[in-house]
Amino acid sequence: MERPEFSLPLVRTRQSILDAGLDDNHIRRALASGEMVRIRRGCYTDRVQVGEKTNQPKGKEAEQASIGVGARVAAVAARWGEEAVFSHATAAELWGLPFLGDPPGTTHVTVPRVAHGARRATVHQHPGLLLPEEIVALNGIRVTTLPRTLVDVARTEGFRAGVVMADHALRETRDRAGLRRGMLASITRLKGAVGIGEARRMLSFAVGEAESPGETLCRVIFSEQLVPAPQLQYRLVLGTRDGGPREYRTDFAWERQKVVGEFDGKMKYERYARRGETPGDVVFREKRREEVIRAAGWTVVRWIWRDLDRPRELGQQLRELLAARG
Repeated sequence: MERPEFSLPLVRTRQSILDAGLDDNHIRRALASGEMVRIRRGCYTDRVQVGEKTNQPKGKEAEQASIGVGARVAAVAARWGEEAVFSHATAAELWGLPFLGDPPGTTHVTVPRVAHGARRATVHQHPGLLLPEEIVALNGIRVTTLPRTLVDVARTEGFRAGVVMADHALRETRDRAGLRRGMLASITRLKGAVGIGEARRMLSFAVGEAESPGETLCRVIFSEQLVPAPQLQYRLVLGTRDGGPREYRTDFAWERQKVVGEFDGKMKYERYARRGETPGDVVFREKRREEVIRAAGWTVVRWIWRDLDRPRELGQQLRELLAARG
């Protein structure tokens, strides 16, 4: 993966504001008017990135979740300096990795001198020693490397969260083997650490062919529901009405049974839209494409995000279909 770019807004501490000749009344007025935003206790900024997030938790974490990761990181960096390394879910945000749902509002840092982990409303401190090769500078901020970040997320957030990010990272990187070696090295070094089994599962399961978090989640559900593993991004070369061959790429395919599976996430239609096309145009083109595939003797089955909330039903449907198709 290419190193991501993110902005770090100017952060002002309460003390720096007082040193400039202003007072706490100025801070209160600026906060009330929206001129200034509090990132964390004693840290403020004039420029804050506010994302369109949904289903936020209540309280301070909700306030933090509405603040862009760059602002949160800048505030913590102003407090901790080079002692802290941004890690876990925060490093994942900085690397531009996808989440299942919204990223957490808590900022995660690994601090070598901390004997035990500590979690506050806005900052989660993780104890641990990081090797120099597990730390990289992004925009001047010390962050865990991509392989170490993936391992830490799987350990703390679970297998699903980890494999969604790992699939994405493997798809985007130019050196899949190197990324895998890096993850394996971190897993080996963290032998016996809490959650390391989840990280091992992630590494063995992750591939670079899934094109979205939804497709990765489908793969996880197939595995959990004992659905035979499909081929990903399967390419069919079929004749068209004008007689010429044409290639059709599918999300999933069970070649022996001649079954094609399509996950219809919103991102898919945005990704496949041609210049000037509306969503309706894409849907119509997809229907024409499906007609050609069916005419060639393949069965096409589709599902959407809502179906992923009913994994047993989806798994049973696919198992029965594959059994019927031999």
